[in-house]
Amino acid sequence: MPCNINPNNIDDNYPIAGQDNDSQGFRDNFSNIKSNFTFARSEISDLQNNVILKSALLGSTLDNDLDNTILYRAQLRSNTSSFTDLGPNTGIVTVSFLDSNFQKITATGKIELVLSDFPIRTGICASLRLWISIQNVQSTLVLPNSVVYGLNNITGYNTLTKEITFPSIGDYMFEFLTVDGGTNFWITKIA
Repeated sequence: MPCNINPNNIDDNYPIAGQDNDSQGFRDNFSNIKSNFTFARSEISDLQNNVILKSALLGSTLDNDLDNTILYRAQLRSNTSSFTDLGPNTGIVTVSFLDSNFQKITATGKIELVLSDFPIRTGICASLRLWISIQNVQSTLVLPNSVVYGLNNITGYNTLTKEITFPSIGDYMFEFLTVDGGTNFWITKIA
């Protein structure tokens, strides 16, 4: 949005001291001041609604939802990802992309994984890392039917049951990638 505020349309030498001044000059100045205030209000509102902020403006909460806006030629330093610990679980466990890109499940039994809320836009690759902490040797991880790529590289994966059996108690890390909004996923064992 271009800046429409024009400080040059206000005659700061008006009125002239010691002489009778035409009231039209007052009206022109007041009109130009009002126009500039109107432009300023519009431009400030536009900034408040659209800029990325380090902290919340007075009377508001911080929300930098970029709504999948493309950022390019950015240099990141010391960046982080949010982390969600889903705690001890057994049964159906939903892992929502909206919660964070790095999540942990402490498996106390058989886990049936549900992957949800991945961005639905073409041309986007969304990834989520999942840390599975196995506390019981009978714990297994059943993958959703949408996980279709990379399965042949997963040790302990059973193609009939879509289930991963873990060789021992311990920690395992997987990454899930999708380029079609969660219709199909690629799985990679990281650790």
